[in-house]
Amino acid sequence: MKPIPFCLLILLVIISCDSKPKVIIADEKTSTPVEMPSNSPNTMPNTDVHQVVAEEILQAEKYTYVYVSENKEKFWIAISKQDITKGHTYYYRGGLKKTNFESKDFNRTFDVLYLVSSIIDANEHPGGQIAGQEPSMSETPNEKTVTGKKIAGTIALSDLMNNKAKYNGKQILVRGQCKKANFQIMGKNWYHIQDGTKTKDKNVDFTITSTDVIQIGDEVTFEGTIFLNKDFGAGYRYDIIMENAVVKR
Repeated sequence: MKPIPFCLLILLVIISCDSKPKVIIADEKTSTPVEMPSNSPNTMPNTDVHQVVAEEILQAEKYTYVYVSENKEKFWIAISKQDITKGHTYYYRGGLKKTNFESKDFNRTFDVLYLVSSIIDANEHPGGQIAGQEPSMSETPNEKTVTGKKIAGTIALSDLMNNKAKYNGKQILVRGQCKKANFQIMGKNWYHIQDGTKTKDKNVDFTITSTDVIQIGDEVTFEGTIFLNKDFGAGYRYDIIMENAVVKR
């Protein structure tokens, strides 16, 4: 067997190196929304929480495009296909900005569009109230409607709402009727209670977290700690909330 010439050997090495798999870098202006894993820092460089109102909805086969307003700004977002209601308030965190985004579904180009991994209806988060909209109390609350035995030292919701700073960080008793219950969200049960206190002709809901189990309609006394400006992230912020409460029988 004749020895391979040195120049031919070099050529074979070059060809061999060139035959390795090539890394293809995705184009920033991809034409189809990508499915983004939640909590992915690589796909969601912007981690701010956004509170938006749905102004227009376009439903595609796999994705939903929503034209939203945030303060005075309006823009498009794309999410995995789901039902969105026009006029409703939603929360989302982060979003991957795309410019000159081509949609084959609608044969159009969006100047600016944000790919969003998940979106939450403001009315469906654990407390069921929009962040920052915990009702304040009128000076003369309406007559209470909760009946039954009241444990000594129980604080009326009217007193609590009018004196939030006074009770901040303190363990107190409150009593009311359970009007809403969400179980095992973030390891807790979330309850709304009312005691008949009203403001602007609406019953005031007070949010309580607990590991104890009660049912809607139960009249219950809770003992727990009051917290102000509690922020659970993703837009779940409460001006006032009772945490780690236990039912007092």
